Amino acid sequence: MIKKIVFITIISVLISSCVSPKIHNALVSDLETTQRNLSELEKENLKLSDQSEELSSNIRLLKERIYILRNDSIQNGNALKLLQDKFNELNTAYDLLVSQNSRQMSKKAKETKQLLEQLEEAQSKLLNKEDELNQISQDLQNKERELNKAQEDLDERSERVLELEKIIHQKDSLVTAIKNKVQKALTGLEGDGLTIEQRNGKIYISLEEDLLFASGKYVVNQNGVNALNKLSSALESQQNLEILVEGHTDNVQSSGRGIIKDNWDLSVMRATSVVKILLNNTALDPLQLTAAGRGEYNPIATNESIEGRKMNRRIEMILSPNLDDLYDILEE
Repeated sequence: MIKKIVFITIISVLISSCVSPKIHNALVSDLETTQRNLSELEKENLKLSDQSEELSSNIRLLKERIYILRNDSIQNGNALKLLQDKFNELNTAYDLLVSQNSRQMSKKAKETKQLLEQLEEAQSKLLNKEDELNQISQDLQNKERELNKAQEDLDERSERVLELEKIIHQKDSLVTAIKNKVQKALTGLEGDGLTIEQRNGKIYISLEEDLLFASGKYVVNQNGVNALNKLSSALESQQNLEILVEGHTDNVQSSGRGIIKDNWDLSVMRATSVVKILLNNTALDPLQLTAAGRGEYNPIATNESIEGRKMNRRIEMILSPNLDDLYDILEE
């Protein structure tokens, strides 16, 4: 560019040597203008050169940046591809999971339905059980009331039993005392056809025929009268004592003559005779005594021997304490 300007200047000088002053002045003016322009152009050129260098530097930087970006783009593309592959895998897995989840949800729905049905059934059973429990509770309360009532009854009965035991003990003590008194009154006769026993709260006095009667007779002999008088004296103070007089025979039949027709008659007449002698003691209450005949039908030994028949021919006196107070307690 500079060379071109110099060339133009030289040509201008050459031309000026052969031109008029007017033209010369014009050329000089043009030259000056051209030089100014040249100077400005040089400045502009320098400026452009600086800009060019700056642009070149920027271009290098941009190329480097493009290179880096291209490499980053490749890496990002690869990463994108990997991510796309992962996405596809995840999408496939998601679809599989959705499918499995749908099946699981369907299965769970069925299971939930079954569980709800079982729950409803269990609740229904629970309500039934609760009703049964309420009924059992009500029954239990009723049973408890019944038990309390039964306990009260039992307590009352226990009191009555204690009263009964007390009375029975008193009766047993009384019976024992009476037995001892009778034994004392009839001392000397035991072992000679007289036996005295205490059984079941009663006193059993057995007198064989020889102590009271002649064979086949119903009139009491004198020894028998004496023994019965002693017995009546021992019993006269026992107002609460019941006395049963029983006549017994063996199986040998009566002759049938007179008023004694058979063993029934003999046993009754003998019992009656004993009662009458006892009642000679006016301290005895006739209401306390009972006469009965048992004939041959309540033997205490075999009738096949003389000794056995002798034992069966007897008067039995059963002394029983009056149990009205016991019966009163039992009837309460």
